[in-house]
Parts: sequence; C-alpha cells; structure tokens
Amino acid sequence: MARQNKTPLDGCDVFIISDDVVGNKMAGPGIRAWELSRVLSKEFKVVLGIPDYSPTRKGDPFFDGLPFEVVRYAIDDSRLIQTIGERSRMILIQGYILSKFPVIKELDAVLIVDLYVPFVLENMFVHKRKVVSLDDREFIHRNDLRVYHELLLAGDHFLCANNRQKDFFLGSLLALNRIHPGALDLCPSLDDLVSVVPFGLTLEKGNPPAGRPQGDRAFPFPIAEDDVFFLWGGVISNWFDPLTLIKAMNLALDKNRRLKLLFLSTGHPNPLLAEFDMAREAVKLAENLGLKDNHVFFNRDWVSYEDRGAFFRRADVGVSIHRTNFETYFASRTRILDYLKYDLPVLCTKGDFFADLVEKNVLGLTVPAEDVEKLSSAILKLAGDRTLREEMKARVWVAKNDFAWEKVTQPLLRYCHKVMRESLTGRRRGARGDFFSVFQPRQNGLVRRLVKRRFLWPFLQKLPSRVSIKLKRLLK
Repeated sequence: MARQNKTPLDGCDVFIISDDVVGNKMAGPGIRAWELSRVLSKEFKVVLGIPDYSPTRKGDPFFDGLPFEVVRYAIDDSRLIQTIGERSRMILIQGYILSKFPVIKELDAVLIVDLYVPFVLENMFVHKRKVVSLDDREFIHRNDLRVYHELLLAGDHFLCANNRQKDFFLGSLLALNRIHPGALDLCPSLDDLVSVVPFGLTLEKGNPPAGRPQGDRAFPFPIAEDDVFFLWGGVISNWFDPLTLIKAMNLALDKNRRLKLLFLSTGHPNPLLAEFDMAREAVKLAENLGLKDNHVFFNRDWVSYEDRGAFFRRADVGVSIHRTNFETYFASRTRILDYLKYDLPVLCTKGDFFADLVEKNVLGLTVPAEDVEKLSSAILKLAGDRTLREEMKARVWVAKNDFAWEKVTQPLLRYCHKVMRESLTGRRRGARGDFFSVFQPRQNGLVRRLVKRRFLWPFLQKLPSRVSIKLKRLLK
C-alpha cells in the first residue's frame, strides 16, 4: 500500500483532501480526488488524504505502485491535516472539508476549493424527501449556506465543472465582495480566481472491444445477446427520476419484449450515507408493475472502480433521467462520462449541461422531464434502430476525447505552476469585514438618512467622482 498513515516528512506541492470515500469502491467525489491526484502527480509532489472509513483493506492492491502518497485522516482529529497542510504549497479541498477542519483557514498554503458538486443546491432536494419539517429543512439549508460562504471567503482559487457553474459561482463571489476593483485590476479575466475543470474520464487505449463480452462472472444478470440493454450507470439519488423511466419502460415493453434495464446500484459506497428514498420507490414500482428481476434489475452492491467496465461494455444505451428543478441547470451528471468512455449512446432528460452536449453532437436522444410517452418512444427508437446506435457511438468516440483527465485539468495545472513560480497576479482571500461592509452598512450614517431625500442622490451623482466619493466618506 502507498505508505498510508505515514506523514510526509518533507511536505508536498499539492495536498488533496477527499470528502468522500476513496478506494476500489467510490463515487464521483472520491473518483475526482483520485484522478486529480494521478494527473497532478505527473508534475508535482502530491499527497491524497482520504477518510479512514474508506472501504479499503490491509494490503489492498488498489493502492499499490501509486505515483502519489495516500494518508488516512479521522474526522475527529485534525492533527494529520494540520501537519501535512503546514508543509504544503497548495491544499485542494471539496465538500465539507473546511467545515470539518477549520484549521485549514489558518495555514499559509494556497487554498484551492473544488466546487464541482454544488451541494448547497443538491441538498435542498435531498432533504425534501428525508426531512418532514420545513423548519428543519430551512435550518439545514442555512447551515449549508454558511459552509458554502465559508468556502468562498477562505479559498484562493475555485474549480467548477462547466461554464454554467462558473456563472453561478462568480455571482456568489461578487455578492461576497471577492470580485472587486482591486481583483479586476490584477486579473481582469478572473482566471486566477476560477477555473473550469470538468469531471473527466480515463481513455482506454486501442479500439473499443467488438460486441458485448459474455460469460463475465462480474455480471450476474440474465441479459441475453439479443436483448437491448439500457444501463443506469450510478446510484439512484433523490434528484433523479427513475420512476418515469420505469413507467416508460413498462409502456415500451408492449411493443418490444427484448428491452432490459439495469440500475447499477441502489446504495452508496460511503457507509455514512443511507440508501436514497428514491431508490426504494424505484424498486417498489418495478415490483408493482411486475418488472423486477425480469425486465428491470437492481444491483444492490456498489460496483468496484476496476469492474465497472464489465457492465458498461455489455450495455447498448446509457440512461440518465431527472426532474427539472433549480439544481438541474447547474448540474454536471458525471455518470454520462462513463457512457462516453464506453462509447454508449445517451438517453437523458433535457435541461442540464450534458443534455445540451448530447443534442449538439447528436450523441443520443434527449426527452422532456416527466414525459412517460416521449421517453417510451425514445426507448423504442433507440432499441429498434441498431444503425442509429452505431452512428451515435461513432460520434461519442470522437467527443469523449475532450473529457480526458489530462485535458480537462490543464487550467488547474497552469494555476499550480503559477503558485510554484510565485507568479500569481494577486492573492487576497475574503474577509468577514468585507462581507459585513456590503450587507450591514452603518444604520445611523448621515448619507443613509440624507439619500432618502430625492434631491441629494442625483446631486452626488453629477459631481466629479473623486469629489462625490470624498463627500460620501465625510458624511458617513
């Protein structure tokens, strides 16, 4: 194993701290931390911190021969985080890490905050099903908002997954006065503040395997060679809509009995996360319609990172169906990248970033949210036209190259090199004083009282700017 639990004596260039489990069984945040560590370690000394409840075992070969170092941290003990952080040039965090380890704010390392998961948006929909009381949900949201604002104030640089997210985060940063005249003087493009680093994929070398492999022991479901296999390639989170998909599949089966649908997992590899309510509802609906275990299958266990290919290579179409909400527009559905990696046509709901990509490059079909009939028609169209699927696969083969980890991380690599060369245009973290000066002006200031009079504000506006500013300061 890669020297786990040993503190690097000579520090590192980049200390990446994952907020989710990392190992042979891991979800998006863990995969992202792992792949960023792998790519950055080609040019920098990297240490990856993973939670000690990650599902690893002693001597796990997954950690053998790594180009970066792995350490395991405990949530209730910040000493390891502090010790490595003090010896690091940069610290890259995600999720709730700063809330769990506030000591990071006191360190001198350049702090890079990965915001590719907009949790403050996601959780409003996660807790809608989990928490009955609206007051409790509002309390949870305010806490998420506090964590989010702490990240925006503490970070030196921010990562996001697409330009939609960039617009969202720039708005938040502006509201907290992280974007101000001084910052724009130093870097008008704000490239030293925000980088777009999409979730990536690891390209397989050579040509894609011909046909679907058979007889793989890692694939225990009765899906025959002449079936049309639709794969839901991830967990069934509460913001997804498997119910509309199952209903559409049931309708399509009236015209094509060779349809099969597999949900890759109903659980999550993080032991601290319970099964999503939507997963239970999906299983119940499939049972009620008589589809479970004959046309609709649910894999209970999380598939290991190395074994996922056995499922994706067998599939004919990758599926991602969600409802339309505020979170949708800013989302980056990482499971679709697995579909691209394994050259699968994509069937997805309109509205998010990847749906636009699918439509623009004709990588599959998109459908309106919660429309059973149109989704059923799309299923039948893809299932009944193998030539169409092959044409889409050929376009996917080209499009996926834009998402190679080595390519999407270029903005981050450039920023890290600037840090190492000490050539950043400026580094100014936010301060609570900046925040309060924007949102809590002096209640009794003379300007505040006088500007209510209609004549004063136009008068101040007509004065030369330097005179107007001096008057405002004097009146305060």
